Amino acid sequence: MIEDIIGVLLFIICVVLSAFFSSSEVALISITRAKARTLTNEGRPGATAVAALKESPEHLLITILIGNTFVNIAATAIATAIAIQMFGSIGVGIATGFVVFVLLVFGEIGPKIYAARASESYALTIAPVILLLSRIFTPIIWMVERVSPTFGIGKENPEPAVTEEEIKEWIDVGKEEGTIEQDEQDMLYSVLEFGDTPAREIMTPRVDVVLMEDTTTMEEAIRIFNETGFSRVPVFHEQIDNITGVLNVKDVFSAMVSKRKVASIREIMYDPTFVPETKKIDDLLKELQVHRVQIAIVIDEYSSFVGIVTVEDILEELVGDIMDEYDTEEQEIQQISDGVYVIDAQMWIDDINEKIPVAALPPDESYETVGGLLIARLGHIPQHPGEKVEIDGERVTLVVVQMHGRRIVKVKCIVHPKEGNDHH
Repeated sequence: MIEDIIGVLLFIICVVLSAFFSSSEVALISITRAKARTLTNEGRPGATAVAALKESPEHLLITILIGNTFVNIAATAIATAIAIQMFGSIGVGIATGFVVFVLLVFGEIGPKIYAARASESYALTIAPVILLLSRIFTPIIWMVERVSPTFGIGKENPEPAVTEEEIKEWIDVGKEEGTIEQDEQDMLYSVLEFGDTPAREIMTPRVDVVLMEDTTTMEEAIRIFNETGFSRVPVFHEQIDNITGVLNVKDVFSAMVSKRKVASIREIMYDPTFVPETKKIDDLLKELQVHRVQIAIVIDEYSSFVGIVTVEDILEELVGDIMDEYDTEEQEIQQISDGVYVIDAQMWIDDINEKIPVAALPPDESYETVGGLLIARLGHIPQHPGEKVEIDGERVTLVVVQMHGRRIVKVKCIVHPKEGNDHH
């Protein structure tokens, strides 16, 4: 009789321990390493043990599996022994059914649901116990790690613990739950994309860059600075591709105030900083900071001058457009009427498709902007405003609206209604 009572008590203890290990698995694995560090910084009791366990998730998992497997086998063996003693050989089947039900409900499902609902507080409570057990089980863990690579387990995981896409999803969740504002979401997205953006995507293209020749007089330089509102202008020698310096308006005024005899701007300009168009803007910003310059000359793979990038351009990728007293705010896309838009010819196809999904302009490696698309479809550089092309089976029409020399400035995008929606 006493043996039966002891057996029942041992079985109950095994079920409780099974519940403990099952709930520990859910609680500790659901805590991320970042969350563990946050809890540690807050000085929460048990946070140090959680952080230590999360530093080696394999040891954590093996410890829980060892404990859970041991108590489940023990519970089965005890229940079987009691059932055989009470019911004879038929007791094996009875014990099996009873143990499966009890362990499933009280050792697995119930504890895991509880741990999932209170993962943080529960993880802090049980972490010191699991950490102690992981140290006690060290010899067994060592043996498992020696054997597991044979079965393809324990190899280095090539995938990062947290991906950029997952971070973006968390930002979206924060926005949906109201913990992150819209402007904060936009800036966080900008920060994530910052390191992937090449200089080519944010540069002022060559056709829009104001330049000076190195033979320009001081008076002419002041006139250009005054008309454009720029504080720095690239300087070329004989041909535009040969950029030899950058002129700062402060140096011009300094030379004039000091009444120095300066024959040409060549004497006061400083050496340019050249960067490839593929250079990522986060690296570019660091480089400009190191050289203490505000402007970089962008060159292509053939070392030809293709544009300029300023510190302001880079910062605008993070915080949006920075307007000063010389900037005129003009929207890249202006909706004239239903289905009719006037678009800056330098606007990228991907950006247009994002802002005007119905346009669905086709991307291609041969062009990046809507102006490039128009030229590619025409087969020549437009000679005058009014030239047009049909896109997507005449569903979209692109029309040249404004030109500056041979450069397309504005393009009209007309999205025609589908057959079923045509009210004309």
